[in-house]
Amino acid sequence: MPTPAERQALLFFAAVAALGIGVNAWRAARGGERIVAGSASDLATQIARVDSAVARSPSREMGRAALRKRNAEKKAHQAKPAPAAASSALSPPILYPPPLTDSRIDLDAAAAAAIESLPRIGPALAGRIVANRDSFGAFGSLDGLQRVRGIGPGLAKAISGRVTFSGVPRTTVTPGTEKHPRRSKVP
Repeated sequence: MPTPAERQALLFFAAVAALGIGVNAWRAARGGERIVAGSASDLATQIARVDSAVARSPSREMGRAALRKRNAEKKAHQAKPAPAAASSALSPPILYPPPLTDSRIDLDAAAAAAIESLPRIGPALAGRIVANRDSFGAFGSLDGLQRVRGIGPGLAKAISGRVTFSGVPRTTVTPGTEKHPRRSKVP
């Protein structure tokens, strides 16, 4: 046996269905067309429009551009000739040259695309950096940057020569550790 609320819901759905059937019958009696779903060609056209819009989305293009850039860097790195086995055992490891001082990226103001150019930072981590900065304010230092999930002391040290900070941190509390005061009971 349905409950009173279920009876009301069934009555509502029956009324909506009857109204729809009535409108269709009225239009058919006046010589108008019935409301029907689009034809197969209309559906195919709509699907093609949606697919082309998705393919042109900026976020997808930025991801593809970053992937092409990484693949080109890998190919360029692999194309370098390997040193002789005897000399490689005695030579120091190859280090990246220090970045120029004017090419530093300001993490308190840079866009996600610029942050992706840093070593070991991909699109997802760059997005988290920007989202954290927008939510909690400027980082101010490498210590402030480490509040972003995925950035630890090792990554901070790796990018330290390539970044700068122009802002002043808004809060000193790291996200997730702030304490909420208890409400007092009202008599």
